[in-house]
Amino acid sequence: MKKYKKQTGIWLDYKEAFLVIMDEEKGGEPELKHLRSHIEWGVPKGGSRSKTPYGPQGGVNERSFTDRRHHAEKAYFDAVIREIDPATDELVLFGLAEAKYGLQNVIESIKHFHPKLVGVFPAEAMSENQLKAKVREFFTNKVIPEPLP
Repeated sequence: MKKYKKQTGIWLDYKEAFLVIMDEEKGGEPELKHLRSHIEWGVPKGGSRSKTPYGPQGGVNERSFTDRRHHAEKAYFDAVIREIDPATDELVLFGLAEAKYGLQNVIESIKHFHPKLVGVFPAEAMSENQLKAKVREFFTNKVIPEPLP
């Protein structure tokens, strides 16, 4: 009985993730899944005024803003990991931001995670067809592309 390979490439940044799934059993044609994150962007704004006119303004609690962001990142990475099929043999991460390294740390911290992480590299934003071609090329040649200038 022949063992079919299942490979997944994930392009991600902090706004969205694209999972490109290649399954030899289904003919090897890449399938694309898209996930959006709900991570809060920007600078914390707000504060509170005192009761006296032109009085001091209370500061914004940056710690709670940072905590919300970390919780949103964790939820985002967990959602991406849930979308990875447990039968996947190999996994590659690429993208613009530092999100790929955050996801790599989460994946490496999971002891029972089966897919083998074979590469993490920077990549520019791409169209859906370019994403599919990049993942197909990576798993065919197993060559990590040159870093961005």
